[in-house]
Amino acid sequence: MGCLKSIIKKIIFILLVVAFFAFGGYAYVKNKINAYKNPPRDEFVKSEKNYADFSSVSTDYQLSRCFNIFGYKKISAKYLPTNQKITIYDLKDTGKVSPEDFITHKIDSKINNILNSLKDSFITFENFQIVQRGSFVAQGKTIPFIKFKADVKNVPFKNVTGIIAAYSTVNEKTKKPSTKLIVAITDTKAFNPVVAGSFIKALKF
Repeated sequence: MGCLKSIIKKIIFILLVVAFFAFGGYAYVKNKINAYKNPPRDEFVKSEKNYADFSSVSTDYQLSRCFNIFGYKKISAKYLPTNQKITIYDLKDTGKVSPEDFITHKIDSKINNILNSLKDSFITFENFQIVQRGSFVAQGKTIPFIKFKADVKNVPFKNVTGIIAAYSTVNEKTKKPSTKLIVAITDTKAFNPVVAGSFIKALKF
């Protein structure tokens, strides 16, 4: 009897799945996901103001949301002319890393742990080297950064370079400060630091 009930449950489940696809359920969910990830620009600017005011960012950058499934939030910007991608991670607090760490060089000992904690990243680095330090000025606010080069682990002869920058903001609801980490990475030959720099300089706080 128990075996029969199990078979009936499986049949019902299969029928529900078939009905879901047959009546447009997949398309509905897909459209909902796309609407969340790629909202109209004015809606994005309004809803993501805890990161910054993005209203002055050029329309050459496509702004999108990302799902929060690893304990932190993130948003991204894709530079449409070259498809170079910039990601901003909300690390929730300033305990893990802060903008001051970039100035005092404490970031040197913290950066590997920070990058490893970004669990959804498909890139794992080795031979990570900081090759330049500096800062951007975004509407009067200084945002320190490091430029780096590294090898991609388990991918022979694969090298990347990029910029990692940090700034802090105060969440409007919680009133607590949090560090935002800006990561722009691509293949060494294709990386253009001006793309990340122009984006960062357009942010308002």
